[in-house]
Amino acid sequence: MNTASVFDPSVFLDAQTTEVNEKRAQIPVDNPDSEDGLYMAVIGEIKTDSGMIGKGENAGKPWISMVIPLKLQFGAAVQGLGLPAEFQLTDRAFLDITPQGGLDNSKGKNNQQRKYREATGLNKPGEPFAWRMLTGKVVKVKVAHELYNDAIVEKVNQILPS
Repeated sequence: MNTASVFDPSVFLDAQTTEVNEKRAQIPVDNPDSEDGLYMAVIGEIKTDSGMIGKGENAGKPWISMVIPLKLQFGAAVQGLGLPAEFQLTDRAFLDITPQGGLDNSKGKNNQQRKYREATGLNKPGEPFAWRMLTGKVVKVKVAHELYNDAIVEKVNQILPS
């Protein structure tokens, strides 16, 4: 069985098209299909990202974040803007870790984790929690716009119970 790929990226150097590249419509900050202005979202499979802090007073210390895909559900009004029924935004939760490399569970730490746990009903004393338990849970999302690399982009601004 031949598993070699037939994909050749150099083909794109001379590939011609008559199509224009267009920017998609922005997701409205307030969901016009919902009284509270929030979007329903299904949490996808969470992954991790990590590295070393490059500058500042914490330079050289490790960081870890949870990369959280959120599949937003759009109603008729938003779809009327040319957006699909579902759209994925990605949120990121940076975790506070102890000097020993463990999760810092002291008061006031890991607020983004707390917000996801509260929004999904998984922040109960004595009950086990793991990030993978969030997969498939439904939350409400507040969308915001921000300037990033000279372009306005959408970001997750708030996570609330569905």
